[in-house]
Amino acid sequence: MFKKIVQFEAFYQLKQRAFPIFALLFLALGVFVGRQGHAPTGIHFNAPFQVYFYTSLFTLGSVFIIMFFAVSAMLRDKQHQMEPLIYSSSIKKSHYFWSRFLGTFMFSVLAFTPFLLGYCLGLHLSNLDTERIADFNWLTYIQPFLYMVIPNIFICSSIIFSVCTLTKNSTATYVSAVFVYTLYFVSSIFLNSPLLAQAVPASPESMAMAAVVDPFGIAAFFEQTQYWTPFQKNTQLLSFSGLFLLNRVVWMLVALVVLWATYQLFSFRKLTKKVKKEPSIKNEEQRPVAYKTVKTYYHFKGQSLAFLSLLKMELKHVFRSLPFIAVLIMWLCIVFSELYATVVSGGEYGVPIYPFTNQLINLIVDPLSIFSLIVIIFYSSEIVWRERSLNFNSIIDATPAKNGVFFLSKFAALLLLPIILITTGIVMCLAFQISLGYSNFEFGLYASLYYHYGLQLMVFCMIALFVNSLVTNKYLGMGIFGLMVLLSFKSNLIGLEHPLTSIGYLPRLQSNNMDGFYAVSSLFNHLAIYWFALGLLLVIISFKIWNRGVVATFSLKWKQLKQDWSKLQKLAFACFTLLFMGSGSLVFYNTNIVNDYVTQSEQLDFRENYERQYKKYDSLESLVRTAVKTEVAIYPKERRYTVKAHYMLKNKSEAPVAELFITERIPLKSIRMENANLVFHDSVYQTYLFKFNNPLQPNDSVALSYHLKHELKGYETDVSIVNNGTYINRFSNFEPVLGYTSGLEITNHIERKKRNLPEREAENNSDAHMVMEDIKFEKVTFETIISTDRDQTAISSGQLLNQWTENGRNYFHYKSKDKIMPAIGYFSANYKTKQVVHNGISIEQYYDANHDFNIKDIENSVKETLNYCQEHFGTYNFDYVRIAEVPAHWPFGGFAHPGVISMVEDMLYLKNVSHPETFNLVAKRTIHEVAHQYWGHTLTAKPVAGASLFVEGFAKYTEAVVMEKLFGKSAIYQLNENARSRYFSGRSFANTIEPPVYKVSGQGYISYGKMLTTLLALRDLIGESKLNQVIKTITDRHRNSNKLEANTIEFLNEVYNVTPQEHHVLVDDWFKRVIAYDLSLEKGAYRPLENGTYEVSVIVKAKRFQTLDTGEIKQIPINEPIKMGVFNTHQSKIKDDNALLYYQSHTINKEETEIKLIVNQVPKYISIDPFGTRSDENVVDNTFRF
Repeated sequence: MFKKIVQFEAFYQLKQRAFPIFALLFLALGVFVGRQGHAPTGIHFNAPFQVYFYTSLFTLGSVFIIMFFAVSAMLRDKQHQMEPLIYSSSIKKSHYFWSRFLGTFMFSVLAFTPFLLGYCLGLHLSNLDTERIADFNWLTYIQPFLYMVIPNIFICSSIIFSVCTLTKNSTATYVSAVFVYTLYFVSSIFLNSPLLAQAVPASPESMAMAAVVDPFGIAAFFEQTQYWTPFQKNTQLLSFSGLFLLNRVVWMLVALVVLWATYQLFSFRKLTKKVKKEPSIKNEEQRPVAYKTVKTYYHFKGQSLAFLSLLKMELKHVFRSLPFIAVLIMWLCIVFSELYATVVSGGEYGVPIYPFTNQLINLIVDPLSIFSLIVIIFYSSEIVWRERSLNFNSIIDATPAKNGVFFLSKFAALLLLPIILITTGIVMCLAFQISLGYSNFEFGLYASLYYHYGLQLMVFCMIALFVNSLVTNKYLGMGIFGLMVLLSFKSNLIGLEHPLTSIGYLPRLQSNNMDGFYAVSSLFNHLAIYWFALGLLLVIISFKIWNRGVVATFSLKWKQLKQDWSKLQKLAFACFTLLFMGSGSLVFYNTNIVNDYVTQSEQLDFRENYERQYKKYDSLESLVRTAVKTEVAIYPKERRYTVKAHYMLKNKSEAPVAELFITERIPLKSIRMENANLVFHDSVYQTYLFKFNNPLQPNDSVALSYHLKHELKGYETDVSIVNNGTYINRFSNFEPVLGYTSGLEITNHIERKKRNLPEREAENNSDAHMVMEDIKFEKVTFETIISTDRDQTAISSGQLLNQWTENGRNYFHYKSKDKIMPAIGYFSANYKTKQVVHNGISIEQYYDANHDFNIKDIENSVKETLNYCQEHFGTYNFDYVRIAEVPAHWPFGGFAHPGVISMVEDMLYLKNVSHPETFNLVAKRTIHEVAHQYWGHTLTAKPVAGASLFVEGFAKYTEAVVMEKLFGKSAIYQLNENARSRYFSGRSFANTIEPPVYKVSGQGYISYGKMLTTLLALRDLIGESKLNQVIKTITDRHRNSNKLEANTIEFLNEVYNVTPQEHHVLVDDWFKRVIAYDLSLEKGAYRPLENGTYEVSVIVKAKRFQTLDTGEIKQIPINEPIKMGVFNTHQSKIKDDNALLYYQSHTINKEETEIKLIVNQVPKYISIDPFGTRSDENVVDNTFRF
């Protein structure tokens, strides 16, 4: 019997049109994803990691399949009123239940499986780089199918099928699907998943929690592969162990328990309808009543009453139901998780933020958009098709209510969903602010959510109802609208790049405390009108084609649309059409005519043509700037600035220079070269060629002057020039480039091959090049006059010679005393200032008046850094340190100009470090940027491979030793832990083979990660005083040089001079090879001795690994001194040396070594490399707790 029932269920599900539609859809999706070839550089398109990633990611979409088959399996009897017949048959409960579940599960798997086939076909039917497509391996596809697809679909099927079975309610079934997504979103928040990316590495505890909580196993997948190198991602299959195994086992058990509980609770004989007690009927004489025709009302009042009645019914159905309460609870869980993880628990280094309103809003808007759209997808179809699901449509459709009444009542009910989500999100934010003692609630900012995000959701509600009024099946409507939502976010993948063609697209608006909303407000407003007008047009069409009675075919709906247009409808349609076309024309005018709209393809064409036409000038000798003088006029309210610049250029080559090629960054109003004629000016590619009347001889100089006006037009954006917080820097540089700009060339070698461009020359990173290369770049004299609005202060490098007000504008005259690096910044804002003098150095702070929380910490950190650096590295080159706050839209923490430091508001000023146990991130970032006044300005490295050791490496080292001085060794532990995580996670997505430390060339994960741990390991090896002396020797050697000459070969030679000969090989290992470690402790124990001391014993396991040039990792012998520590508290909490019971180096030269130590107190922890100076993926097992 059971076999026949299963066969019938399979036959039934197979006959449904949805099955081939889903299968073809996922096949097409797989082909599309495969053909796109999206994979990090260095990783094969069909690498095991990539197949796992896409397979696990798209199993999120399997929820839609499962939902359909579950509803079809468990609600069809109810919908067709077959429950009494089925329940009274001889079919057993177990046969009925398990056959329906198997049908749901099996056909969900079968419908999703074509995705893998499509992905494989897409790769091999594309024109992708064949070198990045590995040989076909069955296991690459079978293992993700077994470990991800089947478990994920089984888990989701169990949950959704169970809810559908117990509630017999389609809405509750949809909500269960939302619940599954919610679990994933929450786990992603804790993991900082790449799918909900944040720039903060997750802690091991957060990762472990996320890896277990995520029902799809994606978090567990990321946890296991987070530190895999590109080589490992290309060759290694996932290990069915650790947290990944735990996740699969836990959720499979959860699924089985849910199914078992559902089976127990499911009553095969109990009908879903409650039996009501019939009222007693009195035997009275019944008198016939004459029939009266019911009077129908078509006037406004009658339709209004009908609307209110229907609206009340819709609201009661939606909001007075358990599914909606469940949705609301899930949403509040997501908001709470997001706010708590950042505001209370803290982001980077566990440092919380002050709960300014804009900060909280920025945290919740991403989950708000995603969650609201998911809810709209599910609820829109349910609301529209509810009456038909209940077989009540024939009655209600026969009423005299107009189509518009039906539509508007359902639209209002649907629109209230995102409005309620926004409102409850705001309430949650307010609750956090109140609980943290914050009282400046800024209700205007909260209200802006309804416009900036609610309006877009309203448009999607209109589109959803339009789609559902057009189709003949609610699941088809759900699928089409879901696909439209997906395409609206990824429209560029199908060539729809223009803002007018991406459905519902509105630019992201963010507010910061200094400047408020910025950049794209006008574009947002105009696009909001455009999409709202389109939504209104769709609303009118929906009125006309609203499903009443029997569902009409598309052809009948087309006829219906053309009939019976009232004057009001015609007028409204005409007005909305004009509004739609007018706003669209305005957007098009500002985007394509006022500005030059350029597609991605056109950008590539520009780069190709620039290279073809002007590559020949790359070999021309260029001139070197030796003096820079500017006049910068900033007009913040008008979002524009002008520059008049005068340079002195010098021929530093050994041959005469006859021509000078120049590439603009910003179009120039005029340019003049002394003793030269303009040969040509290409306004398309923004290039100039000057020919000197007489070739410029070696060491001769010439003057160059230019004038430019930078004014934002149309929707042009430039965050460097804003109302309050203008910051013109190297990231928004206006200076023309002296010479050909190789940075404009196409770098993707596949794209170059398509366009028949030659291969780019590989960078020369040889030791000889690093030492002998003559760099045509040096320090300059600098002078500027900056003018700005009367209420603002302008800042730049140099001594402030004069300050005055003229014609309602403030003027500031700065001039450098000595030559400086030409990394100049120009600032203008309404600043509050604080100035103190420390040992003859003026410490000047320029900040927003409302952001004074950390001013004292910043001042103390500057003083401590200057004290340490002057004591160990020599004189400070300036008589001032200026720190200027800039708005939060800058995507970095800070930047050091000569004598002037920019610090981003939310990365420094809004960090809450008031609690004594909180890591002082304010001090850390201030120390780092002040250190750059030495490393990058006093000592300037030659711009060749390894240069970042002198810039970021030394700055990170200074940051660490000063933090240790201020806060103890716990600061070193925190810094090294962050550096370790940054290094391993960064190399996981590296686009080139990892270079050794002394040849780093732009690899940020080494500059900000491994360099710190390597330098601290070197400090442990030779001592802090010797390492500081090495750095000071090199600094003094180049301090007064205008040329950039310091290099890592020179640094290593100085290190060898102060390092014992037996450790030279170890120094080479650290700096010249790519080395990683696997250290751990086992069998720790201690015993008291008769003299009152304690003997501590432990087994040390130690391995070293080298990454070869091929990317392969091999084990190599270990023989080096490594610190061992015994503590009475965990090393992450050590503030002073009293907690150090033992801290000495031990030579480790075997994979397993027993070590015995004597300490004077009862030990609580023993650790190898306790403060993380070795690059070890897993440091948890480095410490043993007694």
